[in-house]
Amino acid sequence: MLRTILRTIVLVAAFSASQVWASDKAPFRDLVDIEGQPVTTEADVGIGKWQVIMIWATDCHICAEMKPKLSAFHDKHKDGRAEVYGIALDGPDNVAAVKQYMIDHKVSFPTYIGDINLIAVNFEINNQTPLTGTPTYMLFNPAGELMAIDYGMLDVSAIERFMDRNS
Repeated sequence: MLRTILRTIVLVAAFSASQVWASDKAPFRDLVDIEGQPVTTEADVGIGKWQVIMIWATDCHICAEMKPKLSAFHDKHKDGRAEVYGIALDGPDNVAAVKQYMIDHKVSFPTYIGDINLIAVNFEINNQTPLTGTPTYMLFNPAGELMAIDYGMLDVSAIERFMDRNS
């Protein structure tokens, strides 16, 4: 019990001491883009379309396998009913490495970069469950409500079926 209380205090202190550039519609704060610029409204949810957020890291092999599949999903739906954006856990000090990874892996969806500890705090605050690893996927409906969380390898067609059933 004491451990949980102490962890909560540390998480709240870390969260409250952060920059928090994002708007109130963004589930994650303190992100930078692949140019190192603060993210303000780019990571908002509830923008009138389904959104898949992929939390990943450059050293994650499953993430690398999923990038082409999620890029194809994003390219297919971005002008219509859905889009994808990524959050790399590599930290703002590794912008160049994330940018090169995006180029090398031909990632077509936007990716923002955050500190793993702050992303974990945001994830736990939003979901009442700890972030357990990468890749982690969050699916938000057009109104910005979190509809699903999944981990690891993902059948992208299952996202489309879920959207069809819940539209």
